[in-house]
Amino acid sequence: MRVGHEGLFPAGSVSRRLDRELFVLLGGTAALLMQISHPLVAAGVAAHSDFRRDPVGRLRRTLDTTLAVVFGDAAAAERAIARIDRRHGPIIGTAADGRAYAARDPALLLWVQSTLVLTSLRVYELVRGPLPEHIRDAYWQECKPLAIRLGIPEDDLPATLRDLEAYERAALASEVRPDLTSISVGRRVLRPFPRIPEPLHWPFDGLTAGLLPPSLREPYELRYRRRDRLLFRAMISLVRLTRRLLPDSAAAVPQARRYERAATSRGRAGAR
Repeated sequence: MRVGHEGLFPAGSVSRRLDRELFVLLGGTAALLMQISHPLVAAGVAAHSDFRRDPVGRLRRTLDTTLAVVFGDAAAAERAIARIDRRHGPIIGTAADGRAYAARDPALLLWVQSTLVLTSLRVYELVRGPLPEHIRDAYWQECKPLAIRLGIPEDDLPATLRDLEAYERAALASEVRPDLTSISVGRRVLRPFPRIPEPLHWPFDGLTAGLLPPSLREPYELRYRRRDRLLFRAMISLVRLTRRLLPDSAAAVPQARRYERAATSRGRAGAR
């Protein structure tokens, strides 16, 4: 399967509509905590990622690569997919419980992919309102070709978004249970800059707790009591208001704006 001329995700795709929103990045901490809640994913991150040493740089590089797949033209998307696959190759080892892991394991890839898709969708709907079921499902259908390109057999992918949500529930009830490695990495995820005063973390802790499945809050010591629920609602309300006030161009992730400008320039050049 090759990337089409305009990229993996066409200009009018649901994926571009959702993923261009800057506020969707607010779900990043919750998605990452969900990923490392699988002990084998946590083992790979702990042993092979530079997140602990350079959290900002690691986040920027991850976003640049991921958004190049979504918004880039054919060449940019191909380069980004190849870069992701190369990074996965050396990530092999043994977890604390003795199980072997490999970043190219289709089962682990599916778990990581599901956290990104479902968390992004939940954040978007919290801010912009519920989407029709066919639009929600289209988001997952559009993501499947990328999942296949990264090594997940097509037959292993849940057929619909509802099936993906059922897969998530089953995984949370079985293999996705944070171990000591998960918790250690999770502390760094939640507190990448230890010198920041603790009260400044509270609103974002409340937002992350509200986005996490209840079973994953306690291992990471994320409370979701009345104060935290109020913080969650306040954060979502603030983001909703801000998004209503911002023009679409200012509300988009920088990577989307950059690729959209490049596409416009190419279109003008081609029309001459």
